[in-house]
Amino acid sequence: MYYFYWLPIGTDARVPRTPWVTWSLVAANFLVFAAIHLTPGAVAASYGWVFKAAHPTIGTALASLFLHADPLHLLGNMLFLSVFGPALESRIGGLRYVICYLACGWLANLAQAAAILAWIPELASAPIVGASGSISGLMGLFLVRLYFARLRFASFTMLLLHGTVRPTRFTLPAIVGIALWFALTVAQAIAEEAPETATVAHLGGALLGACFGFAMGLASEGRLEHHLARAKRQSDRGEWFAALGEVEAYLARVPDDPAVLAQAARIQRVTQQEAQAAARFREAIRLWLRRGALREACDGYEEMKRLLGAVTLPPAELLRVARACEELGRSADASRAYEAYGRRYPERQAAALALLKSAEIERRLLNNHGRARYLYDELLRRPLSDSTRDLVEERRTATMRVLQEQSPAA
Repeated sequence: MYYFYWLPIGTDARVPRTPWVTWSLVAANFLVFAAIHLTPGAVAASYGWVFKAAHPTIGTALASLFLHADPLHLLGNMLFLSVFGPALESRIGGLRYVICYLACGWLANLAQAAAILAWIPELASAPIVGASGSISGLMGLFLVRLYFARLRFASFTMLLLHGTVRPTRFTLPAIVGIALWFALTVAQAIAEEAPETATVAHLGGALLGACFGFAMGLASEGRLEHHLARAKRQSDRGEWFAALGEVEAYLARVPDDPAVLAQAARIQRVTQQEAQAAARFREAIRLWLRRGALREACDGYEEMKRLLGAVTLPPAELLRVARACEELGRSADASRAYEAYGRRYPERQAAALALLKSAEIERRLLNNHGRARYLYDELLRRPLSDSTRDLVEERRTATMRVLQEQSPAA
């Protein structure tokens, strides 16, 4: 897979979390290659581990996925794995991802062995090595699940041949880039330009990956995410109403996706639909709280306040956001949320306690005694129980003492 003059160097598909399985596979391939080439006698011994058409076994078929002929072979495969793997892993999960990786590689090697026995049996004892079948399988999966993504390419070969200062770069739709790879592989096989390349494994792996993708229902998932990809590109161009239409089409199928609800709220704010934006933010925060995604809920609340100003949450959810911010150590955000609860819902029994909590955070954690005194004064203007009033007056007195000590006159 290293015969591209134009090498893929990335995609525009979002990777929301660290792709540990992909990086583990990359590390395993490099470690195996280093161990074989740095251990005396290991290169000769590795012939017994490689997959051969004359003696096909499951063990050697899987072991060969981690063996490479030379450094260029290894680097080319790992580049492709690093480009196509992370976005797929984040969408189908680590378990399905590694199963597809191993299954595509194993079956692609079997297809290559069958082709050798049928067409060139004199090479039945030649080793079949490399992760190309597995990575071709990931490309087939990518074509089904992320056909709408764009691939970024760079020409380092042309940089060396023409002496340019920087490598040339461009992007292509994934469906076009992978189709060109498929066509180039077929053309090289017909022209016999790369006889050492396991062409059947490449093509078979890609077809197997696409079949696995359709069998797992990834095509429908891809069509849904395509709405979001189009919305992002339209937003980047300032086509806000078109972007909102794409987001609404997605939410019609998946109404409980809080991240997309928040995305819709941002677009609606830009298009002056502030009431609808507030409703979408509230729904997103409610879903995040229900799922225990406290950090996202706090971030969503802060963004809603920043973009929409005076809007707020229902009382129970606002109090949960305040507590979540406190648990996360976001003291300033917690203080603002507690204060918002106390001011927005003064008739509620917990309102005074929320203001007191805000004042305590300002005094003890944020060292903002001036703000704390202001909140204590606000509390003392409200009807309080005797015990609560005594506590507030005690804390206010202590705060005033600190302010006097900090004043220049002191």
